[in-house]
Amino acid sequence: MSLNPRRYDVRELRRIAGAPRDDADEAPRERSLRQPNRNRAEQAARSAAFTELLQRQRGLRLSGGGSNSADAEDRPYLRAVPASPDAEREVGEWLGYLVDVGGHVRSRDALSYYAELGWVAPDAVDALTRRLEGFDAPRGDRPFTPADHRISLVSIVRIASCASD
Repeated sequence: MSLNPRRYDVRELRRIAGAPRDDADEAPRERSLRQPNRNRAEQAARSAAFTELLQRQRGLRLSGGGSNSADAEDRPYLRAVPASPDAEREVGEWLGYLVDVGGHVRSRDALSYYAELGWVAPDAVDALTRRLEGFDAPRGDRPFTPADHRISLVSIVRIASCASD
C-alpha cells in the first residue's frame, strides 16, 4: 500500500520520510488540501428552492381540477409581471441575481431561453428585459449553470404566485 502525499500534513510526511528539520515545529502549517465546502449554504438554498418549486407545481396540479394532462396547459408559468410590491421585490432579486452571475447579455439570452421553454410569456420577457438595464455591471460574468436555471424557475414561480395572492 503506497502513501498518498496529498492526504498528509507536510510535517507528517517529513516524519515518515525520516528527514528531520530543525525548524519543523515553527514551520507554518501548510494549507490542507481538502477545502471546506464554501458553497454548502448556496447548495442548501438551491435545494430548498427546488423543493419549494416541486411543492408549488404539485399544488397547481392538484388544484387544477385533478387532471393528469401535461403541464403545457399550466404554461407559461409567468404570463405577465404582476403589479404588486411582493412581485416587484421578487423580480428585482431575480434579475439582480441574473445580472450578477451572467451579465446583461447572458441575462437577456436566458430570458429568451425561458420564453422558448414556455416558462415566461413573450410579453413578460419584454417587460423583464427592459428592467435589466437598471442593474449595475455584474460582479462576475460566467455562463449560467443548470443550478442557475433551477433558481430562475423557482423565481419565476414565486413571481407568478404573487399574482394569485
